[in-house]
Amino acid sequence: MQGELRALEARGARVSHYELLGIPADADRASIRRAYLEKSKKLHPDAWYGKELGEFQPMLSKWFQKLAAAYETLSDEESRTKYDQTHRADLSVSDRAAVQRRELSRAEEDRRERERRERLLHSKGFARLGAARRMYDDAIAFAEGGRRTQAIAALKTARELDPNRKEIAQKLLALEREQAHARAQSALLSAKDKEDSEQWGPAAAAYGAAFQMEKNAMAALGAARCALQKGDTQAATGWATRAVEANPADAAARFLLARCFVLMNMKARARGELSALLEKHPDNKEAKALLRGL
Repeated sequence: MQGELRALEARGARVSHYELLGIPADADRASIRRAYLEKSKKLHPDAWYGKELGEFQPMLSKWFQKLAAAYETLSDEESRTKYDQTHRADLSVSDRAAVQRRELSRAEEDRRERERRERLLHSKGFARLGAARRMYDDAIAFAEGGRRTQAIAALKTARELDPNRKEIAQKLLALEREQAHARAQSALLSAKDKEDSEQWGPAAAAYGAAFQMEKNAMAALGAARCALQKGDTQAATGWATRAVEANPADAAARFLLARCFVLMNMKARARGELSALLEKHPDNKEAKALLRGL
């Protein structure tokens, strides 16, 4: 395990999700899940509970988080497609070829599905209700297979065929909400990758985009961290304020906001944030030290 962690650290951001999971880029969803479960047995911190890991402890935690992020991305079809598009240059030659084959296969499958939906929309009378039922069943199968975009398209067709059937509208609304959340999470993971690579400007922009999709305290806090790293204290203060507003109990957000106020020579406001932080977390050493310095 030590050798594996050192090898991962040496390659850093150049390790693709597929390489981390140990699967080819055309692996199906079941293979992705099996690989994740197998790899997590080795990388999960609980597997090493009670053992002295020394310098490897933070490495283990870091790469388990990356493993979980890789699984989350690749098990969702839309997130996986976006990952393949944005990280193509990072993939091995064989994985790039596998991605291309998979894209061609999926494009052909999607074309056939579109043509089928268009044919069903021309159904007449009671046949439209049967067609709506088939589209609904297809949508459920697509959703269970991680193909949310195709499921939504099928449900929209089903709704047009049978607009009075409530379960179609309810399932469509649920999947659209799930899709919006998944897109926000995907953007958040992309921003974290950029931050880990110390691309402060692009990372701040990516975190900002994630926050616009879903008012998430983690996204606002990430944008604040990256803005501060690139020397934009004003932007960092704005994002840290949003992070605190989104989650007032977040100690990291309050501490970062206090740091921003100190840098802007707004000591009274810094004291206010630190006092609020220490009221909830009285043992926070960093907050105590910063407050003493004021």
